[in-house]
Amino acid sequence: MKLHICHEVGCQALIPMGQRYCSEHVTQHQKPNHAVRSARNREYNMYYRDQTANKFYHSKEWKKIRQFVAARDYYLDAVTGLPVSNDKIIVDHIVPRRVLPVDKWLDMDNLWCLSPTTHNTKTKIEQSLDQNQLKHCSKRWWIKVLSERTK
Repeated sequence: MKLHICHEVGCQALIPMGQRYCSEHVTQHQKPNHAVRSARNREYNMYYRDQTANKFYHSKEWKKIRQFVAARDYYLDAVTGLPVSNDKIIVDHIVPRRVLPVDKWLDMDNLWCLSPTTHNTKTKIEQSLDQNQLKHCSKRWWIKVLSERTK
């Protein structure tokens, strides 16, 4: 039987191939079970999640507009032009929702489709800008900046 060393840093225990950790360390690296994940989600929702945003993104109006915008843009990433699968596509606010007045949250001219990778890049850039700068970022500017970053 082939053996290898436990993947825990500093542990020299020999274990059979097909196992990643020795019996001492396997419990430290197991995925949390459903009850633990549920408790963490409940705590996050109660103390950290933006309730206004959560209510908005679960509203019937948002879900309808999200579907419409995804279809309008042919499920293509607005920056790269590449197709994105229906379960991965992100309908994003060009000017972030948090800096807009409530009556502009569902404005379809301010919505576009992005892939998860492009959206993550945009989010990182947004975090480095202040609210006044974010209010004035146009779609053209975002395409230019994101195109440079995703090359």
